[in-house]
Amino acid sequence: NVAQADASMKEGKWARTKYVGVSLVDKTLAVMGFGKVGSEVARRAKGLGMKVIAHDPYASADRARAIGVELVSFDEALGRGDFFSLHMPLTDSTKGIFNKAAFAKMKKGARIVNVARGEVINEADLAVALEEGTVAQAALDVFCSEPPEEGNPLVNRPDVVCTPHLGASTVEAQEGVAVEIAEAVLGALNGE
Repeated sequence: NVAQADASMKEGKWARTKYVGVSLVDKTLAVMGFGKVGSEVARRAKGLGMKVIAHDPYASADRARAIGVELVSFDEALGRGDFFSLHMPLTDSTKGIFNKAAFAKMKKGARIVNVARGEVINEADLAVALEEGTVAQAALDVFCSEPPEEGNPLVNRPDVVCTPHLGASTVEAQEGVAVEIAEAVLGALNGE
């Protein structure tokens, strides 16, 4: 509710009771995709007092255990998660994986953060899940079409926070990419 509360304040309102949130302590975060980013999100969530489970068919159980994360099946993650943080790649098997059937398996009031790929979520099905209250809120940094098309069912919803694919838009990340590219060019020029 931070973005909505900020907009409300800028409109001159003081609506404290309208923007009541939920505590993260003792809630279960389901990290969907347990690679470099997903495992770092899991580590940080543990520091906030969350229980963390993860789904990733390619992740190492030893690596997960080392940071106190339980690897589970996709369906088990859906049933146990209170919050979902999406970090999986877009593949044939992940395209539209968060759809009507998946949302129906979630606890009522789940919250979803998608910083993976827009197409892992069926946007029309997410809009319905939000309308029905199955999903309480979503935060989306990625969309099926970027920028989202006119009439996207999620962009103007008050229960959805949208950002324009800012995941790696930090000064440090951009510098890191520039250095990586420069090193690759030098390596190519040196015949490596």
